[in-house]
Amino acid sequence: ILDNIIPQTTQVRLRAGSSNHVTGITGTPQTLAVYNKANGTNQMFAVSAGSIYDVTAAGAVGAALVSGLSNSKWQDVNFATSAGKYLYMVNGADSAELYDGATWTAVTGVSTPAITGVTTSTLISVNVFQRRLWFIQKDTCKAWYLPVESIGGAAQAFDLAPLFSQGGYLMAMGTWTVDSGTGMDDHAVFISSEGEVAVYRGIDPSSSATWYLVGVYTLGSPVGRRCVASYGGDALIISKDGILPFSKALQNGRTDRKSVV
Repeated sequence: ILDNIIPQTTQVRLRAGSSNHVTGITGTPQTLAVYNKANGTNQMFAVSAGSIYDVTAAGAVGAALVSGLSNSKWQDVNFATSAGKYLYMVNGADSAELYDGATWTAVTGVSTPAITGVTTSTLISVNVFQRRLWFIQKDTCKAWYLPVESIGGAAQAFDLAPLFSQGGYLMAMGTWTVDSGTGMDDHAVFISSEGEVAVYRGIDPSSSATWYLVGVYTLGSPVGRRCVASYGGDALIISKDGILPFSKALQNGRTDRKSVV
């Protein structure tokens, strides 16, 4: 079933035309982030010209909820603990932003909650793996992780530089789940700017008994920070080789382009 997509002989074409959802935003939004509430509803936020707006309801947008940000390109993730549900956002230039359903908090080393061990304004990507928040530090090969089911605390470094023979820096992290759910068979996937992919499996990165390297693979260079998306029991990576499912891309490397979705 194709909604608003018109099939043609060699391609599919998006139906022309559009309408405004909200008006009154300064500049062009570069991020849309959705906060999923516990009751099944959600809120949507747009980041534009260094400000965060609530764009859930159609019509004229209200005043910016957060302003004075350095840029509008943020990566985000939803995360839940026993204390509630949260939206975490990072952009590698400003302090991390945390939304709890009512209030936005700039997370620093002295805020409540706080993240210590790393400067949060250097964190540029965020992911959830095995009940932990993971962050990528800008222009480095370091990933940082928090304690289990925590939105703050002492961040621990996980340096992947020795694994990447082609150099570069960490671009993104994804979660590859084989059975379409969350469990012991989940894999943590770390993607470098040069297309090298390190895959780990386990639950505690501080313990060699429960955390191990599955392998390091080479794909095409990823396209942007938002290069990973969940897809059923798989994950897709957008690279210079096209859109590839991990399950096939990591088996074939760059030798078989037929695995492009």
